[in-house]
Amino acid sequence: MRIITVSSGKGGVGKTSFAINYALNLSRQGKTILIDLDTGTSSIRNTLNVQVTRDLYHFFRKGYRLDECITTLDRTIDPKNRFAHFGFIAGPKRMIDDITNFNQERRNLLIDAINGLKAKYVVLDLKAGLDANVIDFLPYSNTGILVFTPHLPAATMAASDMVKAVLFKKLRQIFIKGSPIYSELGIDAMFCYRLNELIDRVEDVYDEEFENLDSLLVWLHEQLGEHRVVQLIAHTLEYFKTYFVLNMFNEVRESYDKAVQPFVENIVRNVSSRINIINLGWIIKSEKLHQANCQAVPLPLYDDVFKKPDKTARALQKLDIMAQGLRAEKRGRVTIPKEYTKPDPGRQLERQLETLHQLYTRTRNISIEQNFEYITERSLYLFQGRRVSDFGDNRLFKPGEILEVLFQRAE
Repeated sequence: MRIITVSSGKGGVGKTSFAINYALNLSRQGKTILIDLDTGTSSIRNTLNVQVTRDLYHFFRKGYRLDECITTLDRTIDPKNRFAHFGFIAGPKRMIDDITNFNQERRNLLIDAINGLKAKYVVLDLKAGLDANVIDFLPYSNTGILVFTPHLPAATMAASDMVKAVLFKKLRQIFIKGSPIYSELGIDAMFCYRLNELIDRVEDVYDEEFENLDSLLVWLHEQLGEHRVVQLIAHTLEYFKTYFVLNMFNEVRESYDKAVQPFVENIVRNVSSRINIINLGWIIKSEKLHQANCQAVPLPLYDDVFKKPDKTARALQKLDIMAQGLRAEKRGRVTIPKEYTKPDPGRQLERQLETLHQLYTRTRNISIEQNFEYITERSLYLFQGRRVSDFGDNRLFKPGEILEVLFQRAE
């Protein structure tokens, strides 16, 4: 099973619309379950014109198993039964405080239930923002899919802050007090305390000693040399993946200036220049998508429900997706600069602009439906070509569980 999160730093970027259409396209490859964890608004239930019998209320309050709360598409919305492998779990009809703002005990209960689902893909539509009900469901070694738009600058900056939150979450779990990493590396309790203090100081934007994690890495290298703890932090940065989708895309220049550039610059300057940032594609601004959302019928089903089938429609041609920032990586000892230099996002930005132009060249004439298919194809390529923890993960982790798994994966 592959669990993929879809999130955004702020609302209003089309996150739920993307999650629904993305999950539907994935379901053509195997059983796919979409789960609405934006439990305060029940976004998915309001965007799919399907009667819901059971939802997360029945899971939390009535004792139903999570797989008993799956809703499938009926023939009114999927008349050709093309998406028989798709199902979704809706949030409650209205806000219920202990479900909308569930505590750690309930988060753990839900995490175990999600891990126990039988599906090829599970897509989590997370609420906007950065509270525990978002961070606890994000993967540890990548961001899942971040959605933002050139038309909402605050959401772009919030999305880059999510990269920082996920990465620091992982570092804290690795170096938490009592972590087996210290005994394995022969590190005493005082070093443990000092290292956690340093991580806190890097995260603190008001502390000017360490500008970002790169500056901390260079400082540690000066103090410890080629110590394994320095290599561990370097590897964590070097192989951390950030994936994003631009929604309501108009054209390359605007998207670059108003979305990609501020997103990348904030990550490079305040987090690390070593992070892999991957543009999965974009969703063009479309009146048809707007109408589909208004009618509560997903885009891949819109023509089935509202138009006569076009018997002459040809299948989407195989798209070249291998040369667009999806290069294979060689793992080994990570080089660390001898001294820290001021962050320069130039190389990252140059790569992102090149990717935007490549994507635009290949996709300028495709339809809005094909936008989603294209992003799905790129995702499938990544699923096949990288470790499972490089894009989403095969399970969610409760606090404290990740350490054992990290050691297993390292072996």
